[in-house]
Amino acid sequence: MKAMLADFQRHLDAPDVEAEVLALDIARIDNPELDATLYLSVFDHLAHYVRMRLSPDARGRTAAERFLEIITGDLGFCGNREDYYDPANSLLHKVLDRRVGLPIMLCLVCMAIGRRLGLRVEGLGFPHHFMARYSDAQGAWLLDPFNNVVLELEEAAAHLSHVIRRPIQLAPHFFEPVSAVELAARILNNLRAAYTTHPDPQRLLLVIGFQCALEPSQPLVWRERAVLHYHLQHWEEAAHDLRRYFYLLGALPYLFPEEARGIYALPDLAMDDRNLLTMHHHITEILNRVN
Repeated sequence: MKAMLADFQRHLDAPDVEAEVLALDIARIDNPELDATLYLSVFDHLAHYVRMRLSPDARGRTAAERFLEIITGDLGFCGNREDYYDPANSLLHKVLDRRVGLPIMLCLVCMAIGRRLGLRVEGLGFPHHFMARYSDAQGAWLLDPFNNVVLELEEAAAHLSHVIRRPIQLAPHFFEPVSAVELAARILNNLRAAYTTHPDPQRLLLVIGFQCALEPSQPLVWRERAVLHYHLQHWEEAAHDLRRYFYLLGALPYLFPEEARGIYALPDLAMDDRNLLTMHHHITEILNRVN
């Protein structure tokens, strides 16, 4: 796990990291021996095919529609409606192998191929759905490869209302392209839901570890990982994550011996956090017996 996280952290710190690189780092949660270079070359081959099938004179909506038609028709990429929370839908190597995935992963395919062709294809993180924006000198259009449609930007709210089956209004910031790091965060959230729906505690632990690397100052991911470690009886790891969680809360002295807390001004704790103190006390007792 350390090597996987080290590679992920190194790529996070790299300027202009490509989203597919981070997504392949995340895919190592499923297969630690994954050859990322091989799958990056798959994108090169897919882009070559799309280039051969695209008319060099196509512009505007016609070009956007043809681009999506090649992705979803010729290349066969589609959404998995039968088992939306199958973890494979969020693992890029399996999406490329099976040509099936979640909206964000299908858009990632469009973005990676588009970049290799010199096209402007950006990811947009709408509420409960992900789409891509295809832009050229004639304008911009939304690509929804999961539903296999091309939309005018003005149609976004109506389309999303239909997709999620309730009215929705979109603030301007939803039309800002997501960064590679933001896209990686959404993939990890999807995988966390997938490994909860299809229970796999060990891989769920890896997902949360990646989230801790991505957002190390976010207390909730440390709390979630601490609880998971506790249920798996990883006592030292659970104690470490609880210390990190209470530190980020500004409440670390709650973990000190009672006689040492008096000099600190401590915030009030919610009931859930008081339960975590009981958990930490139990872990300390176990570790003292072991040691």
